[in-house]
Amino acid sequence: MKKFIISSFILLFASCSDFLDKVPLDSPSDKTFLANETEIQMAVTGCYTTLWTAHEDMPFFLAFEELSDNGWDRNTNDLQKLSQGANDAKSSFVENIWRTCYAGITRCNYLINNLSRIEGVGEAVISQAKAEAQFLRAYYYAYLVDLYGDVPLVLESVTLDDADIPRTPKADVLTQIFKDYDEAAAALGTANKPTSGRPTRQAALALKARIALYNEKWDVAIAAASEVMKLEGAEVGLDPSFSNLFTYEGQDSKEILFSIQYLFGQRVHPIFRLFGGRNGGGHANKIPSYQLVDSYLCSDGLPIDKSPLYNPARPWENRDPRLAWTFALPSSGYDDWTQEPGCIFQGFQFETHRDSVKCFNFHTTPASYVDNQDALNAYASFSGINWRKYVNDKNYGDVNNCDNNIIVIRYAEVLLIYAEAKVKAGQTDASVYAALNKIRSRAGMPNVAESDADELFYAVARERRHELSGEGQRLSDIRRWRIAEQVMNGYLLGRMQKSYPVKAPVIDRWGTPDYAAAGIPIASDVNDPNVSMRTVDLRKFNAAKDYLWPIPYIERQTNPELTQNPLWE
Repeated sequence: MKKFIISSFILLFASCSDFLDKVPLDSPSDKTFLANETEIQMAVTGCYTTLWTAHEDMPFFLAFEELSDNGWDRNTNDLQKLSQGANDAKSSFVENIWRTCYAGITRCNYLINNLSRIEGVGEAVISQAKAEAQFLRAYYYAYLVDLYGDVPLVLESVTLDDADIPRTPKADVLTQIFKDYDEAAAALGTANKPTSGRPTRQAALALKARIALYNEKWDVAIAAASEVMKLEGAEVGLDPSFSNLFTYEGQDSKEILFSIQYLFGQRVHPIFRLFGGRNGGGHANKIPSYQLVDSYLCSDGLPIDKSPLYNPARPWENRDPRLAWTFALPSSGYDDWTQEPGCIFQGFQFETHRDSVKCFNFHTTPASYVDNQDALNAYASFSGINWRKYVNDKNYGDVNNCDNNIIVIRYAEVLLIYAEAKVKAGQTDASVYAALNKIRSRAGMPNVAESDADELFYAVARERRHELSGEGQRLSDIRRWRIAEQVMNGYLLGRMQKSYPVKAPVIDRWGTPDYAAAGIPIASDVNDPNVSMRTVDLRKFNAAKDYLWPIPYIERQTNPELTQNPLWE
């Protein structure tokens, strides 16, 4: 009796034989598929399919933000359990990422392994197809090694008879990832058209630099990032406008090196609903933590507990401009809460103070005064803050059908990768400050002052959090820096219902706020919502266990060769 094969290794084009063993005349067969250029393009398209692996129909890596100290997922699901330390190897979220990454790898392997049999198709077409498949195979494997550690390295099509494959050491998988990215980069062009959805040489090198940084391969990260930086100019560079990057108008920015494509009527996402506020028709399912917004610096480059510019009564004033570009923020603590307009978010006055029962609706002319659901609704943002990135007013009224593209990697991250890798490699020089200060200058922030390597590293780490928050990188950062047990043990906090803290929390060198150290009460200690921070969720992180995800239960049942990560069952 044939045993079951793990679903992630099932071939995209599995062979089907009847007693006549005939090749179908009206559809592709594994015996004849990839016979012409059209079929090559079909196979290439198949390799991209798992890029849309979704959590609640949004790209899965955005959900990683809610697995970190940056955010929270309100829905009671396996994602929420992961951040609460209540997960196990049967987690549907953990299984989904494993399964779909290997589904993408299987498609890539099929294409790469069968291109050699094609005749009558130009070499340029074959070279491009192979490069895109190698790029995507490396991309999928990069997530697997980052999340699970050692994983099976599969480069050939797998049959039922050879499906029991043991885990490959992470170092060997990394070698293959670097090889795939290098070969893809050598074959791909540099013409940057982000809305094409196709990778470029710089995209391959940028993602190689990312996974090299994650694995402390400093020289590899520096070399790959440097190659991208040499292309700065017509095809690569920072967008003059940070906030423009996450709008429909900014989708073709040369800062975007690779993005996941959406198109109304074909494939859409519901980010307007998931991130948006209650007034605009959103559900505030995915929200930022209050700790995150308090981590942002003041406009003088100092943390809020050190800057003379910080006014606790008006906490959003004199702050890093990216704070207001990344989040929907309530009003700044004026005495008359009903008259202070706060920011405009999704076409409404945004205010989460519980006494602000009315707000302005700017979708009408003139603006109308309506019930403020961001203060009244029981399921409005539990932290009192909403994500602004990717929430576009164009989607008002059709909250589930958003087709703005989602960025996988952009040039600002390449500069941050370069800066961090150089510092960690002991190669701090003027180029490190130049890379870091380009990003800060774009945001209107002062240059980083020259300092020793230790302090410079923390400056880069804080910059990563503030530049990239909401984009899915924070989970990997706190794991690779080995600070997850510090920032993921304790409460995720929200704002006081009708006020703000009378002083700043203590901010550590990572940018993490400590409210207890400043004597600021939280709801678990003082049950008064007007003077204590709201306790939104209790996080738990076991350093002996949680730095790696479990190998999914079903995969180990179908493949006995798979061992489990420490302390998981």
